[in-house]
Amino acid sequence: MSTMHLDLGITQTINRATHVTRGFRRIVMVTAAGDGLPDRLVADLTDNFSRRGIEVTQLAFTGSEDTTPSTSAPAFIKWPRRRQEKARQNLDEGLDRQSAIIVTDSSRFDEVADLRVTGRLDRPVVVFLATDPDEVPDELPQLVDLVVTPNPETGPWEHLGVPVCSIGVPATAGSPAPGERPKRVALVGPCTDAQLSDALLTFDHACQVVPGWSLEVCLDDETRVRSAVAVRRDVGIHPADAESTVMNQSELALVLTRKEDLASRILDAAGAGLPAVAYADTPAAADLLSRCGYPATTTEELASSLSQGMADAPLRRIQRESAAEVLADHDGSTIGDAWLDLMFNVRRNRR
Repeated sequence: MSTMHLDLGITQTINRATHVTRGFRRIVMVTAAGDGLPDRLVADLTDNFSRRGIEVTQLAFTGSEDTTPSTSAPAFIKWPRRRQEKARQNLDEGLDRQSAIIVTDSSRFDEVADLRVTGRLDRPVVVFLATDPDEVPDELPQLVDLVVTPNPETGPWEHLGVPVCSIGVPATAGSPAPGERPKRVALVGPCTDAQLSDALLTFDHACQVVPGWSLEVCLDDETRVRSAVAVRRDVGIHPADAESTVMNQSELALVLTRKEDLASRILDAAGAGLPAVAYADTPAAADLLSRCGYPATTTEELASSLSQGMADAPLRRIQRESAAEVLADHDGSTIGDAWLDLMFNVRRNRR
């Protein structure tokens, strides 16, 4: 092979890699300083960027004495203070125009400013990922370049003086099973004990109107032992890791999970071809439910929506077709491209 052909091959490889990453080599996620796992949107974006070869890390929490790594993904491990300080120093030195910082908790903007990124010509792109229209800051630090929200409406953040863009929640790849399915409702979690109790009550009320259905629940061993659902004939119990299989053998999904994960879990149901019954607690979730589900705002409405879905087979078929369209609109690769294109344009316009 001639040198010219070799150089051309290397150039093409570099160009392809640059297109996939848009030139970004590092993204730092700055999330809420809680003890729980990162919310599903952050986890899915982290996975999307990592698959492209971008290094994704989390800005360590300040002041933590915790010496035990988190049980979440490696990108979200919390280190003891001494390692935090070293990690922050290395991070500060490595941030440049090929980097981006995505902040989900506005209370941590001061920590981002401590990284000394403000005022540098080669500074990283800084994005505020805003999910809750009821918790909008009065203003943003100067270092923030733009706001991105998964909600369809950007109005609540328009007063902040930076561009605001709507980019939907990414969906995981769907593979709905073909053919007729038994009359089953899949409870999509994870759920707390209280949510499991609410699901059983909702299902009981719906079955008073439309009998003949079963509720399928995926539980870990500990929850299964202390739960009363095991003694019920109309409730199927499955291992926690069998959710995908259970959804593909059901007709409807009942989604009761924490607010920040709601839209992602509705999309999980859509990936199995299931219309979802859920609370429309966030604008993103309400938008999805308007297309491929049954929204509710109260406990009574939730039971009514579930019984409607159980009773109307033609509507369920229409909803399943709509679910496929929703999945296409929320394709994970397309969502990842939109994020990187947006950040790339911010970086390019600084020149």
